[in-house]
Amino acid sequence: MQLMLGGQLFDLELVNDPDSRRQGLMGRETLAADSGMLFDFPEGTRPAIWMRNMLISLDLLYVDAEGVVRQLFIEVPPCLKMPCPVYQAQQPLRFVLELPAGSISRLGIGVGDRLALDPLLQQAPPAY
Repeated sequence: MQLMLGGQLFDLELVNDPDSRRQGLMGRETLAADSGMLFDFPEGTRPAIWMRNMLISLDLLYVDAEGVVRQLFIEVPPCLKMPCPVYQAQQPLRFVLELPAGSISRLGIGVGDRLALDPLLQQAPPAY
């Protein structure tokens, strides 16, 4: 799917099942500046992301069911040694958007911004 962020068009991989959410971007050596991954979670989920087996740093945007950014984690590094930090949402949310590190600052994205996720917002969240 494509999403306009800060005037830049991003190509996003949508992951909305348990196996693809578990895999995420693990093991990838690069992530293009105009790409990312959008995690769609079941209703009532308080998403938690960790960077185990990651090779690249990421910016994490936690987004509610209305498409509003509620929490940000900026330039999160890969976890090189256990135990790995967990980046958990403060409340139940529907989406986590992973972008290349530095994207949030470069695009000027902030908490309270609304993302144009309209086609997804029309659909029910995935089931567990």
